[in-house]
Amino acid sequence: MKHLVIVRGGGELASGTIHALYRAGFKVLVLEQKQPSATRRRVAFSEAMYRGESKVERIVCHKAKNLIEAKERLKKGELVMLEDPEARCVRELKPQVLVDAILSHSTNGTTKDMAEHTIALGPGFCAGRDVDVVVETMRGHNLGRLIYEGYSARSQDIYSSTVGASANMEHLIFAPEEGTVDILSTISLMVKKGEPLAQLHTPDGRTIEIKATIDGVLRGALHKGSKVKKDQKIADIHPTMGQEECFTISDKARCVAGSVLEAVMVWEQKRPKRRFFGRG
Repeated sequence: MKHLVIVRGGGELASGTIHALYRAGFKVLVLEQKQPSATRRRVAFSEAMYRGESKVERIVCHKAKNLIEAKERLKKGELVMLEDPEARCVRELKPQVLVDAILSHSTNGTTKDMAEHTIALGPGFCAGRDVDVVVETMRGHNLGRLIYEGYSARSQDIYSSTVGASANMEHLIFAPEEGTVDILSTISLMVKKGEPLAQLHTPDGRTIEIKATIDGVLRGALHKGSKVKKDQKIADIHPTMGQEECFTISDKARCVAGSVLEAVMVWEQKRPKRRFFGRG
């Protein structure tokens, strides 16, 4: 299929990239797992896996039941999501560009030969070996930088930054054990430090109360009844964010998205006498 970009992952950061590519005129197919675990669900196209479609800043993503339906929707110019965490459809579709936006700090099986041009977000990839370009995702001076040789900042670099681990992590809520989580509040509502935020039901029948760590707006949380592993992120509280900002793409996601779009266009300019952009 001509003019096709495949994006692996439909979480918050990935959705900023998906949104930018689609608005710029590319055909975009998003590959996701059956039950995505994005916490910032109001700005994540991955919600289409639960609801059939998801809308982020006026752009709607439609879940396709199979590859045949996905192809039909793409031909109509729609933004499409397909359950295919292993990216099996890549071999058949032969996309011009593939973006790994899973952010799992590993290659997830993504390799340079999966598309004419391959891009990955964040740690776990070596630019020039695993993919063509790596986009820096760690906040700071280099956020959004395009890396053509070597690695982005490693996860451990976050903890050694001048900001400090406690300042970076205090707003995030993690599961203390494996189990099933029930969130007690609603995304975009205010929560107070120490108030019950969620309940974790463990496999051995215990219920663990999880409390808010700071005052702020609950800007993200897993679906009620989500199965989680120990130390998995289950919620995100922002101390200064307004309620309306829970429903818009973040500054970080926009920065990374602009860099991905730049990487695609720089590559496109080097292709002789062929125009890549456009859904037509």
